[in-house]
Amino acid sequence: MKLCCVVAVAVLVVALCSQAQSQSIMGPDECCFKYHSKPIRVRRVKSYHITHPNCPKKGVIFITVWDIKVCANPEDMQVQGIMDNLDGL
Repeated sequence: MKLCCVVAVAVLVVALCSQAQSQSIMGPDECCFKYHSKPIRVRRVKSYHITHPNCPKKGVIFITVWDIKVCANPEDMQVQGIMDNLDGL
């Protein structure tokens, strides 16, 4: 009976350790899974960042003046225009 418990605990520890090692420390913090469908007003956006390359979908995350995060399609011309505006181009 004791041997069975020891084996079960050992299997559980190995499973937990392997799961912890499989999670990347450098993985994405934020990803876009759906793009915002309405036009975004430039004057309401204060900053942006590009999603991590490991995200399943490329995206731009705009931060509004109210600190709301909005996912947008980086291929969209309006999105590129807003990024250029924020970059001062």
